[in-house]
Amino acid sequence: MKRLLVYLTIIFTSGNLFSQQDYQITHYMFDNLSFNPAYSGMNNNINVTMIGRQQWSGFAGSPSTALLNIHSPVSLLKGGLGFTYVSDQLGFETNSVARLNYSYHLSIGAGKLGVGISAGIIQKSIDAEWRTPSGNSWTLDNSIKGQKMSGTVPDINVGLFYKTKELYFGFSTTHLGGFNMEDLNIQNVHHYWITAGYDYDLTADIKLRPSLLIKSDASSSIMDINFNALYKNMIWGGLTYRFGDEIAPMLGYQHPFNDGSILRVGYSYGITTSIIGNYSNGSHDLMLNYCFKLSKPAPVEKSKNPRFL
Repeated sequence: MKRLLVYLTIIFTSGNLFSQQDYQITHYMFDNLSFNPAYSGMNNNINVTMIGRQQWSGFAGSPSTALLNIHSPVSLLKGGLGFTYVSDQLGFETNSVARLNYSYHLSIGAGKLGVGISAGIIQKSIDAEWRTPSGNSWTLDNSIKGQKMSGTVPDINVGLFYKTKELYFGFSTTHLGGFNMEDLNIQNVHHYWITAGYDYDLTADIKLRPSLLIKSDASSSIMDINFNALYKNMIWGGLTYRFGDEIAPMLGYQHPFNDGSILRVGYSYGITTSIIGNYSNGSHDLMLNYCFKLSKPAPVEKSKNPRFL
């Protein structure tokens, strides 16, 4: 399998490769920040989210992703700030992304609109034992600069995110500028993201939370649809369907604290529906989130004494 991946890389790098950097996360409803900077500080609390994913377990060279998001409202900036770090590995290719995010908040109707921008870097490295189908030395291919290659380019993203108590909608585009990693013969491509969700109180104890995520690079698109239910504000369960790829049941638990903070943990197991499922043991997606409640300062009580004017 490693040799197969090498062959595929040689085929693609014979010209200028347009790279698909963006990853798959089943817990996307907890991961708005990494693809939409406008989400920074939108829920009025300090949020820390970690997600780890092992895709196509048991498949040699399968994708592995680790993600960290931190964001908070900042009243002085009339919006929110956030930080995102992603490490994504596929075979002998490793991608690292680090971004700072800012969102300007506007009150519109019954909700709030975030207008966001983020800036950072993408670092890609390739470490492979090169082979060619013909058996000739890889050094004869001018597109391969060495067994170990790397490149770093700027990463700029923009987005809009609208949120009310019951629903949310977001649109964003990532990798603006399409910067080229010349040593790797790889060019970043724009990705477009659309996400939406709705919370519906079915009963006093059950809340339904359908959502969707659409990702496209203008030549191909992927859509996730999720339906989950939260029971007594503590336990949730549901299912994500990624068209042409996998079906992923999920379970989660959240623990509210007396100060209003919330700890969440979720797990999803993806059943691969494509031909890769014949060689894979499925995908594992683990999410951990802690939401720190920001306490508002107690109001200062003022009174007047007629003796002191």
